[in-house]
Amino acid sequence: MEPIRLEVIAPMLQGMSFCAPCELVMEGAGLGQHAAEHALDEYPQEWQEDHRRLTEWLSDLADRHGSRLRIRAIDPQSPEGLWKSLRYWVRRYPTWIVNGKKCVVGWDRPALDAALEQAMEGQHV
Repeated sequence: MEPIRLEVIAPMLQGMSFCAPCELVMEGAGLGQHAAEHALDEYPQEWQEDHRRLTEWLSDLADRHGSRLRIRAIDPQSPEGLWKSLRYWVRRYPTWIVNGKKCVVGWDRPALDAALEQAMEGQHV
């Protein structure tokens, strides 16, 4: 049985990061917080909250569905994200696409769970 494909189109917060050896040197020097984490703190609070919520949802979905679900997060500013935004007429974020067909817009968890359940039931036929 093929896993259900779940794509989420949502802005991805970008942080600056250093190579692993540089990170170790900076930590050893007692510079504290990683530069990438500090860069994420520079975003507006609302964006940070959406980023945390998205991360929690994706983690929860992966934990609940395991190998039955293949999750991809797509930044709308990437070439693929732009193409998919046009293809699916995305106007709000996040937009969830189940198996390339069903779209759920926004933070509607019951609708997303229902779309995933419907896709999983369709595979058992």
